[in-house]
Amino acid sequence: MESIMEKLDTDFFKGVLAQEGFSVPAVPIILGYSIWAYSHYKKIPAETIMRNGEYHAAAQLYVANKYGLPFVVTFTDLNLIGEALGAKLTYLPDVIPVHESPAIQNLDELNNLFPTNPEKDGRLPVIVKTAKIFSEKFKADEHILMAGCEGPITASGSIVGMENLMRNMINQPEKVHEVLDIASQSIIHFLNAQLERGMEFVTLSDPSASCTCISPEFFKEFALPYYKKIVKQVNSPIFMIHICGEVLPILKDLIRVPKMMIISVDDVDMEQAKKIIGNKFVLLMGNVSTSIMRYGTVNQVEMEVKRVINKAGKGGKLLLSSACDLSPGTPEKNILAMINAAKKYGTFPL
Repeated sequence: MESIMEKLDTDFFKGVLAQEGFSVPAVPIILGYSIWAYSHYKKIPAETIMRNGEYHAAAQLYVANKYGLPFVVTFTDLNLIGEALGAKLTYLPDVIPVHESPAIQNLDELNNLFPTNPEKDGRLPVIVKTAKIFSEKFKADEHILMAGCEGPITASGSIVGMENLMRNMINQPEKVHEVLDIASQSIIHFLNAQLERGMEFVTLSDPSASCTCISPEFFKEFALPYYKKIVKQVNSPIFMIHICGEVLPILKDLIRVPKMMIISVDDVDMEQAKKIIGNKFVLLMGNVSTSIMRYGTVNQVEMEVKRVINKAGKGGKLLLSSACDLSPGTPEKNILAMINAAKKYGTFPL
């Protein structure tokens, strides 16, 4: 708690709180983007970076320092738990790997799976080492050190296959809960290991939990209980969650999860989302188009930033961010344009 109170006196949180003369914080999502950027900077294959804790930490630190960002995040892809349990990935030259095949093909094989050990399984030790390096090289009152990994729905899809998982939410719901329990226990151990290395808060990325993928009813049955379990058993004072796609129908459920204080959104109406959050002290994060960031002009980026701030900036509690992870190849000038436009259009009073 002392760490939180120290950070409340920084420019970042003064912007969050809409204090006069301070700006909406700009926090582009730089997970997989950092791998691409560092791979090109150092001429190192992405797989080499992702299997080495020192390189992996250096990738995030490189991007954070280059753009003056106040945060780093330990993870850069969403198949950590699945791969640690046996899922197969294809590693590409300069970007994060893609999922090829699940750890198991049939839910009857679940008896062969057990929660992961973050000290030895897959690339989990790489992330734990990344956390340790961040605490040594980036810790400061004005910096935020984020532990993180994929959320339980996304992790379970990596373990058993996403189509298989969703089909069996109807056909074998009890088996789906078994998968989710294994995934959630793995996530809990993994996040606590990162926090023990000095990380301050936790972020979960669970794009497959969106209403674009599963119904609000299935979200309440298969995602929400595991969010609550993770939040209860992970020793973090604050949680952030990112869910791609449509989230407005489940936003009320998300903001009721204890300690869930930052909701990162993708393709939603920011004004409507802000209204749903209401007076609760929950920060809304988003949602500058990643397509405009990647392919647009500097002026288009500025107009997109202005749109988001006009929609959701009044009263604070906004973190201006890309709607999702920045695409590989996003121009430096557009990232700088986003950061500068936050000051240009987002300095309080608005």
